[in-house]
Amino acid sequence: MIVLHLEQEVAASPYFIVHHLQRRSEGPHGWVVSGTLGDGWYEGEVAVEIGSRQAVTFADDWFAPAVLAEFFQRVDREQLCSALYQALTAVSEDPPTARAATRRQSPHWHGAAEHGLIASGEPCWSAVA
Repeated sequence: MIVLHLEQEVAASPYFIVHHLQRRSEGPHGWVVSGTLGDGWYEGEVAVEIGSRQAVTFADDWFAPAVLAEFFQRVDREQLCSALYQALTAVSEDPPTARAATRRQSPHWHGAAEHGLIASGEPCWSAVA
């Protein structure tokens, strides 16, 4: 889970849970990161393209536009997209290095896992308890 930090003050910080990382067929350094975006009141599926081309696709633009519009009344869309690009930049530059760094940051990483995990770098609950 990545906690997204926005310039605007919000009741609950938006978060992004990565489900899938896939190299784009176009361009030498393109990636599509799919996952769940939420803030405690809303959760929806999102695909973030990073690399030479950046774009964010919200599934609810088609499936539940009224629900997504309510989410964007609480959270600024441009700031959210910018925070997603910034948080996922390390993945587009060098995924193996990003995965190794994530393993050091995330106390929840399991050694047997073969997939990359992405963490926001904040301490887990036991570090602050």
